[in-house]
Amino acid sequence: MAIRVLWLVKGLGPGGAEHLLASAAESHDLTRFHIECAFVVPEKDHLAERLEQVGVRCHCLSQHSGDTAWPRRLRRLVVDGDWDVVHAHSPLLAAAGRLAVRSIRGNRHPALISTEHNEWNTFARPTRFVNQLTSRLDDAVIAVSDSTRRSMSMEAAARTEVLHHGVDVAAVSALSREREVVRSELGIRSDEFVIGTVANYRAQKDYSNLLRAMRTLIDRGIEARLVAVGQGPLASKVEALVQTLELGDHVVLTGHRTDATRVMASFDVFTLASFHEGLPVALMDACALGLAVVATTVGGVADVCTDGVDALLVEPREPNALASAWERLHSDPELRITLAAASAERAGSFDIGRTVERIEALYVQLANHGKMPARRPPEPPTPSDRVRVGGSSPARREFTIREATDVDRASILGLGRKALGWPDDDRVDELFAWKHDRNAFGPSFAYVAVDDDDVIGFRAFMRWQFRRDGEMLDAVRAVDTVTDPAAQGRGVFRSLTMHGLEEIGGAGVDFVFNTPNDASRPGYLKMGWRDVGSLRAAVRFTGPRGARRAASSRVPAELWSVASDIGEPFDDWFSPDSALPDAACDGRTLSTAWTHDRLRWRFGGDLLDYRVIPGAQSGTGVVVRERTRGSASELVSLLALGVDAGEADSIVGRAVRGTGVTHALRLGKASPRNGFVPMPGAGPVLMWRSLGMSASPPLANWELTMADVELF
Repeated sequence: MAIRVLWLVKGLGPGGAEHLLASAAESHDLTRFHIECAFVVPEKDHLAERLEQVGVRCHCLSQHSGDTAWPRRLRRLVVDGDWDVVHAHSPLLAAAGRLAVRSIRGNRHPALISTEHNEWNTFARPTRFVNQLTSRLDDAVIAVSDSTRRSMSMEAAARTEVLHHGVDVAAVSALSREREVVRSELGIRSDEFVIGTVANYRAQKDYSNLLRAMRTLIDRGIEARLVAVGQGPLASKVEALVQTLELGDHVVLTGHRTDATRVMASFDVFTLASFHEGLPVALMDACALGLAVVATTVGGVADVCTDGVDALLVEPREPNALASAWERLHSDPELRITLAAASAERAGSFDIGRTVERIEALYVQLANHGKMPARRPPEPPTPSDRVRVGGSSPARREFTIREATDVDRASILGLGRKALGWPDDDRVDELFAWKHDRNAFGPSFAYVAVDDDDVIGFRAFMRWQFRRDGEMLDAVRAVDTVTDPAAQGRGVFRSLTMHGLEEIGGAGVDFVFNTPNDASRPGYLKMGWRDVGSLRAAVRFTGPRGARRAASSRVPAELWSVASDIGEPFDDWFSPDSALPDAACDGRTLSTAWTHDRLRWRFGGDLLDYRVIPGAQSGTGVVVRERTRGSASELVSLLALGVDAGEADSIVGRAVRGTGVTHALRLGKASPRNGFVPMPGAGPVLMWRSLGMSASPPLANWELTMADVELF
């Protein structure tokens, strides 16, 4: 039976410690160890995809930016997970995990392991205090370097094992053949002297020292190019310094690269200018690639590299010394070759296989210390297009599933009227065609279940598209579905859904999402959907009377709009000069990829009477519509065009004064200053399932508006 392990890490961004986890996950024997990972910084979910691809499920414990309730969720995950081992990889998570584990009564609590990736003196003071205070609760402690262990308290260091975490040396070494290809992609000649680094834009990486050293090297008449791979909060300052030092022709800032190690193959010299480090993954990659190394004598770098043998080491914050080391390797190719060969030989001690073997031994050693045997995790559902249902009873007949066609339209609408009470109204037919035929994101994937010649079920997946981190993600939303009441119990809904997922997954779609009701949510969970979380909703009441009427009208809203004179009709207001929604400022945030054509499709026409409340600037405003909910009349704020959230709330607030609207409703964070207060329990529950991508984006990274979820 597999040993159950929970990893705890602050984030899954593109940093060194996170890459170590990903490399380890790819090397662990996941038939013997069932591993899951919890993290708390939602905008750092870059490597969740890589972990999920090899079978390590990821949990984001924060539901929104700045969420302080994650320790409570961590405790619930620890208590309910029946873990054998909890393994922490960041100090704050380690402290919270220790307290969560020790709060479990009896002897059923899991074993605790902590890996220290950085020197303790680099932690913020509160983090250092709570980490040191709780570290004695660990059953085992690992440090990634001798310098890390030396930085710990005497009591903690005495029971800490140093284990150099590693990389897949063979796989990294093989990338060296990409040298000329990568240089061509970066616009670098094959004969140029290239100095490179992989370091995020953070203070500890000391880009100021790095760039000033490059300026010094150029001023000495050395022709060279610096390639820097990274991202981070100091990006704008790094870019500005490149310009200030007039290094534009000599420096290539690649930004974040998922293939950072491949880019390193183009280097002649790998360098680090940091003023503190643990044991950098990039350094291990450089050794595996057989690169000459120039680095500062900090942290684990000085522990594993020897000056003049397999690297040239200089003091931190000394740009002249750094430039001189580069100049020495430029002028002495034989020394560069000698250091590179020694570096490659050193790489053997960094191999991930050795690291994982030791960690697995620790897991086995600590797994069942007085704890009941772990349960085997349930196998995830596997998509299938089999439609034989109802067991082996001969009274049950098979049905077939095929794509829906125009010929089926009358049968589908008739089935909706029969099973779901769709009104016999031409507007229903028009709404159906609007969603599935005229969708500006593309026509829906639609399927019917047929018994003889009768349509007994229908399932549609509506196309959508999101923008994230500079790329487009193709999605579908599971929307309309209906089963003939006479066919209930035959698995029609499940069969249609799973068949559709197989077909759509082969069409290059990344994921499916929807916001199902409470009754249908369990069925989706059984088919492999994940509960991402409840979207936040906010409401603005138009006075106490409006609040009372809204509170007494806790019923579903009417589908059709009511006539309204708020703002202007969308079609009258909209033009090619109208603003598009502001792009999300966070690179990991998913927001709908709106275009003018898509906005015209979404809000144009007179079917639902969408209107725009204009903003102060021409072409800006807020899209709204008015509808009834019981005895209340609500104004739905759907999408802000060219205005920020605060201004949008102000625009809506001014517009509803003196009208018959009892309240305004929108998705998103509350803004009491602008009159929008939280509406607990009102937001829909978002659910997600993988198709072409593996990891569910954390709830905090979804920037959904009412324009995205209304009607669907």
